[in-house]
Amino acid sequence: MNEQASSSETTGLDPKLGGLLSYVVPPITGIVLFLMEKKDEVIRWHAAQSIVFGVAWVALWVIFTVFSTILSAIVPILGTLIGFLIWIVLVIGAFILWVICLIKGYSGEKWRMPLLAQYADRIVAPKPASP
Repeated sequence: MNEQASSSETTGLDPKLGGLLSYVVPPITGIVLFLMEKKDEVIRWHAAQSIVFGVAWVALWVIFTVFSTILSAIVPILGTLIGFLIWIVLVIGAFILWVICLIKGYSGEKWRMPLLAQYADRIVAPKPASP
């Protein structure tokens, strides 16, 4: 019975593989691994950072889409061109960041993503016990 309790608290994945898998489809794989893994801090931390990265990317995409639509309505051709160029820069930047996360996740290292890692820390931090 004790074996069942411990197996339900961990995925049994190697921390390197778990770190890599956390970033495969952020935030979905991050959420799945965060909910499944209760013991391995490396997997949990990468999963939390994947959640934050995925949510930040979706939020940035929505904000940019609204901005680009407004800009294109105000200055049709130039606004569309500027929006497209900014979009290319954002997509390339996000892709590079995603690849770095995959590599660092597989290395087993807790690489801290600029600006976003502090939110991952909050997700992973143990909740204070209530009296």
